[in-house]
This record gives sequence, C-alpha cells and structure tokens, in this order.
Amino acid sequence: MKKIFYLLFLLPLLVSAQYAVADFIVLNDGKEKEYEKLEMAWSIFRQNQIDKGQKMNWAVWKRTPQENDKANAADYVVFNQFQTKEEMDNYLKGDAKFSFNAAASIMSKGMKGMSKSSIVRLITPNKNNIKKEFRRYCIQALDATPFTGGDLKVGEKIRMGAMVQKSDEYEQMESNIWKPYILEQVKNGLHRGWAFTKIIEKSDNAFNDVTHFTFNIPVEGAKWPPFFVENEFITQKLSDMMSNSRDMPYGSGELTLVMQKQSD
Repeated sequence: MKKIFYLLFLLPLLVSAQYAVADFIVLNDGKEKEYEKLEMAWSIFRQNQIDKGQKMNWAVWKRTPQENDKANAADYVVFNQFQTKEEMDNYLKGDAKFSFNAAASIMSKGMKGMSKSSIVRLITPNKNNIKKEFRRYCIQALDATPFTGGDLKVGEKIRMGAMVQKSDEYEQMESNIWKPYILEQVKNGLHRGWAFTKIIEKSDNAFNDVTHFTFNIPVEGAKWPPFFVENEFITQKLSDMMSNSRDMPYGSGELTLVMQKQSD
C-alpha cells in the first residue's frame, strides 16, 4: 500500500508515506496561547528533522469541543508522519543525544525575540506546565480515495472518526462497501477525500477499545445521495453489514489545521 497517507493532513501530492504518530493533547486550563507558542517552537525543530529525512511531515490540528465530550477530551491532535515504519520506530525510540538545550539552539534561529534560556523553559515539560496529558496512537494507512480540491491550508477542517472493530471483516467492509460509495461523492464534487487507518500501537493511557481511525475532508453544504446503490433493500443490507462490523462510541470530531511543516 502506498501513495495514500499524505492526503490526511497536508497536500494532494502522491507520496509513499504510510505511518504516523498521532498525539492527542489535553491542556491545563488557560494554556492555549502558551501551547501554540510551544508548538511554534517545535515546528522549527520538526522542519529540521524533515530536512534531514527523519520524517515526511508534521501538523498540528485543533479539535472543536463537543457537548458530549468525555473527561480529558483532547484539545489538539499532533501528527508526525513517516514514509516507513523504521522511520517511525526511530522517532519513538528517540535520539540518545537529544537535549532540550541543543533543541533550543535550533529553535532560536526562528524564535526571534526569545532568548535560548527562555526557549528551554518553554519546551521543557516539567517547567512549562502546559500539557495535562497526551494519548498516543501509532497508525498505518490501509486505504483512501484520491484527494481533490487543492492543498489543505491553515484554517481548513477535516473530520476524524474513532472506530472500534467488531468483526474480522471490518476492514473489508470499509474498503469494499464504504469506499466505493464515498469515491462516487469525490468524483461528483460532493467530498474532497477519505482515508482509513489502523492503530498498530498505542500508549497505556490511550482508549483501549479504539482500533481504527477514518479521516474525511468534507465539502460544505454538499448533499449526498441516500443509497449505496439504486436499490433500497440492498442499501439497507449493506448498511446493516457496516453497522454490525464496527462501533463509533466516540463519534466523529472536527479538526482545524493550525500549523504544518512538510517535505519538498
């Protein structure tokens, strides 16, 4: 599987990225401005990693709060994207030579008006008191439609759905029932793109039941046809098969692109 994952976050280019680390960030109260300043500093360091070929892309998305949010619902989701699992594993393992002081030296080139010592305080977790917690999911791309409508820009929105697999056939259901239907909407200009990913690793505090994520880039105001096929009976049967193969206990969340860095 290749050339599908990039549509999730940044551009309609065909590249061979397959893996990403998704960090769901919960902030301490009143820390939003400080958090975005923190990510602005990290964006400089992430671009340095991208330039060295250590990852392909990085993006920060802000999650829109919902009335039915559970305790410690994420405020932001950060994606680090990789071409290979080896690159992702190296990122997760960490650099033995990493230090916040060295990272601040790189960041200081783009953080005008901030001293290196101020940057160190900003990026050091036990000094900034910005994040309450984060939940990590490592994901692999399984399937996707083409991406349309041009580059995703800061301020644009996507929807991310958390899925709980109920049957062994679930992945086939997404690829062979849902994808063809949504592909028609993309072809007809009613949707910009869809992608389907599988969680292959997660942190201990992550939601244990979630197994997959879906990503959708909607077209505002678009009205889709009500049937998978032009037959109500068959459509109902297909809908039942989809429903019986997975649950969505956490629903679908709206994410707004805040910042991004990418490979050329």
